[in-house]
Amino acid sequence: MADIVFDKELVTEGLADNTSALPVRVEQLIVAQAPNKAVVACQNLQIEHYARQELCRLHPAEEARASAYMYWGGEERDRLYTNYEQVVWDVTWNDQSLVVVHFEWENACGGSSRDWVVADSVDVAEALILDVERKTHAPGDAILVFSHGDWQRSYDLYRATQAASFDDLILADAMKDRIRQDFSQFLEAERRYQSLGIAWRRGALMIGPPGNGKTHCVRALVKELGTSSLYVQSLSHPYYKEDQMWKRVFDRARGLTPCILVLEDLDTLVSDENRSFFLNQLDGFEQNHGLIVLATTNYPDRIDSAIIDRPSRFDRKYHFHLPTEHERIQYLSLWQERLGDETGWAKNEIAEIAAATESYSFAYLKELVISAVLEWMQESTAPFLKVLQSQLNTLQRQMRSDE
Repeated sequence: MADIVFDKELVTEGLADNTSALPVRVEQLIVAQAPNKAVVACQNLQIEHYARQELCRLHPAEEARASAYMYWGGEERDRLYTNYEQVVWDVTWNDQSLVVVHFEWENACGGSSRDWVVADSVDVAEALILDVERKTHAPGDAILVFSHGDWQRSYDLYRATQAASFDDLILADAMKDRIRQDFSQFLEAERRYQSLGIAWRRGALMIGPPGNGKTHCVRALVKELGTSSLYVQSLSHPYYKEDQMWKRVFDRARGLTPCILVLEDLDTLVSDENRSFFLNQLDGFEQNHGLIVLATTNYPDRIDSAIIDRPSRFDRKYHFHLPTEHERIQYLSLWQERLGDETGWAKNEIAEIAAATESYSFAYLKELVISAVLEWMQESTAPFLKVLQSQLNTLQRQMRSDE
């Protein structure tokens, strides 16, 4: 067989119009245009994130015009950003000049991408790839968000998380301190768990009606623990099954431990079709070493008892009830301290509002205060308490219509 020489077009012609031929053709073009260089292919090379950490310098090659588009960063990041779909990067790394070619395309299962590192030698190309993989594995100043079957870094969610604070969270019966101590002590106790032969993993389920602090608590906890965090936004995909999505989720999380995996609105993520696979992933004894799973739900009755009641799966359950009158006073006091000087809202007026908002969640209390401020700004001659009382009547009618 050694005397057989296959034509270089074998693969591309064999695949014909199949999209799998595209990366083969691109690599052939790269090799032809860089005949004296080593070309090494890889996938999902996070070279831009690597450059954000100032570990290399890169800019698009002028000769190969990049396919890119501009987008606005929003009010918080009021500038234009560039997203590159097809690009040839000139890279300076460790005093060496390399090239990274990035291509994206659509296929039968959605989107796909490939990267090629062009260097003086295979050793240099592989050294860059290895260092990029090592240095960009953790999310850094971002949170990994799973949606449409893939992970993306969210810097906006990270900033929102960093803005969260336990100081702004009102919880009953010292629950706030229990939550903080429970998880901080857990992260510090790996050796103790191992010496006792106990799996070093933790699952917590936060239960309660919407608007009572579950999401705020999760964000404040993620910020305080300061470890890598992953957030599952959706398991939907037009081609892959939810079992496959769960596998991608847990595989990525296990590669980052110790880390926090956030499953918000668990009742919408776990279905009859994927429940069994989800339980198997959650039960992984050795595989889940160092994994913290934080889940929330507004509707615990929609979750299978095998998930919600078995202690080894969610061994901590925290209930976020509607705030008591004392807690409503505490929460409204935070707003009064912020707004009192400007609006004339007096401290001795807080108790009256707190007594009248028995069925209010923290979210509705916030809506009450903000809507009152907006109304007061339009007619600031009215006492702020009267504006609050008027908005209170409006919201109560709205709440009755929502029931």
